Amino acid sequence: MSAKPHVPAILFESSMPSVCRASTVYFDNVADLDRRTWRNRKDYSYGREGTPTSNELEDQLAAIEGASFALVAPSGLAAFSIACIGLLKHGDRVAIPSNGYGTGSQMVEAILSRFGVQSSIYEPSEPDSWSDTIPRGTNLLWMEAPGSITMEVPDVRRLVQHAKAIGAVTGVDNTYSAGLHFKPFKAGIDISMQALTKFQSGGADVVMGSLACVDPSIFQRLQETRHFLGMNVSPDDCYLVLRGLPTMSLRHQRSNASADVVARWFLHRDGVHSVLHAPLDTGTSNRHWKDNFTSAAGLFSVALSDRVSTDQVRAFVEALNRFRIGYSWGGPTSLVMPYDTSHPAVQRLRRLGNPVGSVVRFWIGLEEPSALLDDVQSAWSAIQTDQ
Repeated sequence: MSAKPHVPAILFESSMPSVCRASTVYFDNVADLDRRTWRNRKDYSYGREGTPTSNELEDQLAAIEGASFALVAPSGLAAFSIACIGLLKHGDRVAIPSNGYGTGSQMVEAILSRFGVQSSIYEPSEPDSWSDTIPRGTNLLWMEAPGSITMEVPDVRRLVQHAKAIGAVTGVDNTYSAGLHFKPFKAGIDISMQALTKFQSGGADVVMGSLACVDPSIFQRLQETRHFLGMNVSPDDCYLVLRGLPTMSLRHQRSNASADVVARWFLHRDGVHSVLHAPLDTGTSNRHWKDNFTSAAGLFSVALSDRVSTDQVRAFVEALNRFRIGYSWGGPTSLVMPYDTSHPAVQRLRRLGNPVGSVVRFWIGLEEPSALLDDVQSAWSAIQTDQ
């Protein structure tokens, strides 16, 4: 028979928390077994429910956003799914923005619709249409700030007011600000969802998501849903994200400053229809961004004129040497991703009256900004410009 493991009286302390791995968690006695419950996240009962490592990450995430509660999930999409499944039932309706993360709306259509959940797509830039596209009877209203690919910032406060008037719970994808530069709960939003895959990890080497809220009844439903879906997160992955949090603000600042240099180069360039970056926008998106955000992130898109062919765009993207083609963003390496006229985001811009062809999204990493700009300038010769 093996002896009980020795627990030191003085815990080891360092700059980073320990990684606590466990499936089985020991109980001191049967009374201790009877007392503990998975519903209390500090009552460790089974590794799937969390360990001190995951709890530490959740506590830090809640503190950053000004939330009372937070929980982690295997991905941003998993976090979105937990929120929808936890808050919606047969006959309920969820409203999704037309500029939202495409896989999220696809999940609603492909999975939740089979269980009788209805959905509607609303245009965040057209508030006068919300009474029809976010009608009374809507139970959950999602926002994306800024929008995926096209980067518009909606009128958050007006959306919150509309949701309250019809009795809907509100959720926002707050990945762009990493909880640093937009505080959703101060704006009256009920749930914040993030893909910790991006800024929080910072290394492009882990996939994870989170949900945060201030209402204990909402948190109870989210936690219960995660429990019964078995969506646990590895403590080793939690540690990778914890390791990135102390430098997150610095990385955010560096990326934002570098993105400003690169994005400004595209302004008024022949072949460019518009630069989709809130700080450089001259319309309502810029005003809404200033009302809600204290900084931008190093993520922006360039909408090219419909005179620029898809072949030219592909040649430009492939001529870039310092930008890698790849999904996601938030890591140290700069990324580029082209979207042609068949993509829903581009089709939406065209429906709104913008004569655009392809859209190219840039993530600006931690490389020297002058080197990134030189790379863009050199590759731009693939597109007929004023040079």
